[in-house]
Amino acid sequence: MKLEVMYHCGNAPKMERVIDLTIALSKKDIDTVKTHVREDFTWKIVGENHGVKLEKLSQTLTTKPQILELIVKNALSHGKGAMCEGIMTFDNGLTYEFCNIVQFVNTAKDALIKEAHTYFIKT
Repeated sequence: MKLEVMYHCGNAPKMERVIDLTIALSKKDIDTVKTHVREDFTWKIVGENHGVKLEKLSQTLTTKPQILELIVKNALSHGKGAMCEGIMTFDNGLTYEFCNIVQFVNTAKDALIKEAHTYFIKT
């Protein structure tokens, strides 16, 4: 997968965590996902009728198209929330702009992610 991530100061742990989670989901790397989330983590693709719990995440990711390119254009964090946005190009030729919004367990800099909501817009 081709990867391009915006320049950032490296001094915002939650911003880095949401970027790392987005990359891990894109690579379908469940082991890396688990290093960033709680055991009761839920991922929801906005527009789909259900959220996916961590124990079903690997199975769900296998049904998604392969991502050929991920570009993270912007990211920010504040308090218990963080987001990153950019562009994903899939192996089926489709390109989507995305926004991945996460909520952390608390405001600590090493807090784990409790839930994520991802928006996709076909371009």
